[in-house]
Formats: sequence, C-alpha cells, structure tokens
Amino acid sequence: MRVALCQIPVSSRPEVNAGRVRDALGRAADQATQVRFGSDLLAAAEPLDGPFCSGLAAAAKQTGVALVAGVFEPAPEGRVYNTAVAYDGAGELVASYRKLHLFDAFGHRESDLVAPGSALVACTLAGVRTGLAICYDVRFGELSRALAVAGAELLVLPATWAAGLFKEEHWVTLVRARAIENTIWVAAVGQVPDPDERPTRAATGIGRSLLVDPLGVVRADLGPAPSVTVAEIDTDLIATVRASLPSLANRRDDVFGPPPAVSPT
Repeated sequence: MRVALCQIPVSSRPEVNAGRVRDALGRAADQATQVRFGSDLLAAAEPLDGPFCSGLAAAAKQTGVALVAGVFEPAPEGRVYNTAVAYDGAGELVASYRKLHLFDAFGHRESDLVAPGSALVACTLAGVRTGLAICYDVRFGELSRALAVAGAELLVLPATWAAGLFKEEHWVTLVRARAIENTIWVAAVGQVPDPDERPTRAATGIGRSLLVDPLGVVRADLGPAPSVTVAEIDTDLIATVRASLPSLANRRDDVFGPPPAVSPT
C-alpha cells in the first residue's frame, strides 16, 4: 500500500482548504481539513452530505486516491463534532469517526465548542484494515489498543497539535508509542499554521506529520512546513514483528478485561 501524508496550512475559509486538499491529492496521485480552530466552527459545520464533504468525495474519485480528512459536523446544544471522514478511491464514504477525547488541557477547552463522539471506528481502505483517531486521542492508549485488537493494521490520526513547551516531543513520542505497543503502522498527519491568517490562541498545528512502522521506526517525517510525501506501507511487516514481539497475544484480558467493541464498517 502506498500512503501519502498531506501536511497543509489550514485557513479559516473552507473554500481555500477544499482547494488545498484537491491540490494535495493531485500531488499524491502523481507521486486534507475544513477550517482551522479559532474560526467559527458552528458556521462552518456541515452534514456529511454537505458541499465540503461532497468536494472531498469528488476529489477522491477524480484522483483515485482514498483519503481521510478532518471536518466539523453540527452537534446538539450549539456545538459541533470533530470528525474524521474516510473515502475510498471511488469517492464513496466508507466511515466517519467522531473524536472521543476532547482537548480540555493546557488551558484549552475544546468541549466548550465540540461534543464528544461515543464509538470506536475502523474501516477498510485500499485493502488495509484502518483504525481512525483524532489528535488528542493519541494520548489515550486504550483507543489504539482496541482498534489493533479488532484487526487494524494502520492507525490514521489527523491532528491540529497545539504548540507549547515539550508539546512537539510529546507528539513524536506518543505517535511512536502507539505504533510500538500495538505493532501496527501509524500515519499521523498534522497541519501547519497558515501565514495568511491572523495569529490566534487556538491550536493551528506544528506539522511533523509522521509515518511510523510496527517497530517504531519513523519512515517519514514532514517537518514544520507544508509538504506532501508518498511512502510505502508493508502490512506483511506486522506479522514479522509479531512473530518475535507478540505483545498483543500476551495481553491479560483476564486481569484488565477485553477492550471495547469497534464499530464495523
């Protein structure tokens, strides 16, 4: 499987971001996000059959590239859902995942604007069983463990990682840890600040999109600037690693209990 990490600056204007996603997908085919935090999320939020997601579906179909991107859906009580959508190469929506863990940390209060999801989600993209998570979810190892136990070979993690003291080190360490402890591939894709936008206290990303293999080896690191990188994922490596490092087989469900169920798609 070939995977493209598309690290783009994210504007407060959905139409600008839609164009950037299309351009990034075109570059990926040759070798994704709706608005940034700090924008009016409720005004930008759309149902999954709205114009922004329809544009994502059309871009996936036109390029033949499956994609995972972050969007905002309307939620009850004047909030939104922070949602990852997955489209196959034919432009069909195969899964959507609403972020479980809200970023009420480091002085931020995501829960003031965003409602939490309630389900774990995995799907099949390009023949690879793929688990979905978003940003702050990476700090909660039980989520990626449940996805791995349910058969995920790849964890896709779109993020708007907030800058701050040691935050970049946390990001790299946590992404690698999720790959190592579950012996799976992790594609963690961050956004970068848009130089055309005014500064904001809201998270606007640090870049550092990563592709990490089941041994924790960083196969791609996009650094702090906008970039698109295409790399190979060898799912056979998972079995090779687990033959000598069977950490999933050695877990103690009799002590800790089984992981939560994952919504099948």
